Parts: sequence; structure tokens; C-alpha cells
Amino acid sequence: MEIYTLKIKFTYGEDDVPWLRTIEISENFSLLQLHKHIQKLVDFDDDHLYEFYIGKNPRNKIRTLPKRTKLNEIYPMTGAKLYYLFDFGDCWLFEIKKSKKKRYMISEITLPRLIESSGENPEQYPEWDE
Repeated sequence: MEIYTLKIKFTYGEDDVPWLRTIEISENFSLLQLHKHIQKLVDFDDDHLYEFYIGKNPRNKIRTLPKRTKLNEIYPMTGAKLYYLFDFGDCWLFEIKKSKKKRYMISEITLPRLIESSGENPEQYPEWDE
């Protein structure tokens, strides 16, 4: 079974350090499972609608993907990127890129696993000063 290395990126301000998490997951991970894993990584409450879509850029949606779609049904992907949009009101948008390097499952590895992390998690519900 192939292991996918995914870079999940979210930039939430020009002055902020971009949020980036690199994970390894199995090729048969579903988008529903990926959603739940991203929720843990970013430490959000899973209380809003979401979608995964393919597009040439964040504003050019080619098609929305069903939540039961497996990653090995999406990749390889050419000329487009995978996006994860969480909370249609606040529009938390993440770009997901798969590494081209192939790796295969080793029995000692527990997946999914975080292999790189940068930037602080954004606050889902920041307290506003009045």
C-alpha cells in the first residue's frame, strides 16, 4: 500500500507565519477521514459544513468531491489542486498538495502521522475586544 505525503497549507494574514502541516497517510484514506484529521491538526470544533474541491486556484472550482472519495481516486492529479473549505461563513480554506515521491507501507509506521509543522493554529472563534 502506498503512503501519501500531503502538505496542508493555510495562510491567514500577510504578517503571520503561514500554517503548514505535512502528514503521511495511506492511499485509501477517504476525504471524510482527511477532514477529521485536519480538524485535529488545526484544533477546530467540527461544527460546520465543509467540502473538498478540485480547482486551478482557490477561486476556480472545477468540481466538488464526495466525502467518501479515497485519495487514490484523486491522485495523480494534473493541472489542478485539491482544496478543503471548512465553515462556509468564515471560509477557512486549505490547499492540499501531494508529494510526487513514492513511499510504501512499513509495518512499524502508524498512520496518519504528522511529520512537519510550522505556524500557530488560527483561532476558530477569536474573542473580539469591544
